[in-house]
Amino acid sequence: MSIAVNIEKTVGDFQLNTEFYADIGITAIFGPSGAGKSTLVNLIAGLVKPDSGYIKILNEVIFESQLKINVPANKRGIGFVFQDARLFPHMKVESNLKYSNRFGRKGHLSSFTEIVEVLNLAQILHRLPGNLSGGEKQRVAIGRALLSNPKILILDEPLTGLDEGLKAEVIPYLEFVRDNFKIPILYISHSQSEVVRLSDRIVVLEKGRILEQGKTLQILSSFSVAKKLGLRDLSSFVEAKVSKHASDGITELDFAGSKLFLPKIDAILGSKVYLRILAKDITLAIEKPKKISALNILQGKVDEVILGNGPGAIVGIEVGGHRLTTRITQRSLNAMNLKHGQTCFAFLKTVSVATSDIIT
Repeated sequence: MSIAVNIEKTVGDFQLNTEFYADIGITAIFGPSGAGKSTLVNLIAGLVKPDSGYIKILNEVIFESQLKINVPANKRGIGFVFQDARLFPHMKVESNLKYSNRFGRKGHLSSFTEIVEVLNLAQILHRLPGNLSGGEKQRVAIGRALLSNPKILILDEPLTGLDEGLKAEVIPYLEFVRDNFKIPILYISHSQSEVVRLSDRIVVLEKGRILEQGKTLQILSSFSVAKKLGLRDLSSFVEAKVSKHASDGITELDFAGSKLFLPKIDAILGSKVYLRILAKDITLAIEKPKKISALNILQGKVDEVILGNGPGAIVGIEVGGHRLTTRITQRSLNAMNLKHGQTCFAFLKTVSVATSDIIT
């Protein structure tokens, strides 16, 4: 593992107690406001000292309370990108970028020329930060962090405050960094769509404690996480691949050995898309339906049944390594005699998945 964290910190009435690990790629630190996300990364970065525990980066101990090890922030080899970029306002973009060469670790994760090219910064090198858009500022901040030759990157809500157009501008660069620089990245966010698209693993924080951690799509589809965090409408998050744009305006997706059919998606053939499917839009049957209007029919097995306090029930369905969650009545549950491990069929209308719930 590249990052190992087991720390405690008390600030006033707030207590943080976390233990997790992260490897190469993006690990999302996710949770609502006040969960302790920023406190956690400030502790890892050395901006705040933990009360107890340890922090290791690439097997190097940078904090250990019992051994009294506390490596200064500027010696930890961490590239930090803040929500507000924090560029030096009196320095042009080129000087902001080269500042890291003076104070970063020896060696180069990538050259100045390469960073300028991959982040598309050549046209703005001679501008001051005050003349940059929000998206341009964040690209410069990412470049500056990479030029410090970091062991790890911490991105603290880098897209917060940007409109949807600027977010769409920055996200491909974050994906490029994730896929090509091969370093551990901690990505702090409270946005489901961001962490679904960018991260493979997720650590969910609630009131200073880790509620769940694991694969992003599985954890965000967990009923326990949705219930605790009060996420808007119980949902399932799944990954699919665009296989065909049909002439009748339907896009066909490869998903878990089956096909999904949605209204045309603006995505190239072969590209990955992530779908948020609301529990209320999934209907279950114990036999494969015939001659129905719903095009999307998926075979799976029941892997969880949770009875509600009222007439409802939550049913989790495993479909080819993905998890779908649906809400049905307990009367329907009993009528179908649904039990753990039983084969069933989940189906949803083609128009059920809203455009806003498709992440490309």
